[in-house]
Amino acid sequence: MRPSFTLGIEEEFMTIDPLTRDLRSHINAEIIAKGKLRLQERVKPEMHQSVVEVGTGICKNIKEAKEEVFELRRNMVQLAHDNGLRLAAAGTHPFADWHRQGFFPDQRYHTMVEEMQHVARAILIFGIHVHVGI
Repeated sequence: MRPSFTLGIEEEFMTIDPLTRDLRSHINAEIIAKGKLRLQERVKPEMHQSVVEVGTGICKNIKEAKEEVFELRRNMVQLAHDNGLRLAAAGTHPFADWHRQGFFPDQRYHTMVEEMQHVARAILIFGIHVHVGI
């Protein structure tokens, strides 16, 4: 018998100013709140205000995961565009200054910054996580 598995994919996107191409906070655009109306809990903030995370549900196979990732991307790109922002995906921004990035107002992130200090402030990275359940 072949082992069964499930997949879940999370992507972290940069919120970008369409003119300067620099990172820009998504807080005033309310992308998280508006995203939750469309995509429920599949949209989440991250520590820096210029990062939006989306994640699939538990997918039964790669085809299902691919379809859900595409749906999430389409919705988030449109939502960002409708709110004067653009999204980008890369490991890090080529010229953004981490000193100028605000933190999402959440106790969890506040605690992380208190405990990790400089490391938490300076870690301006964006990733994709693939979770495999076997």
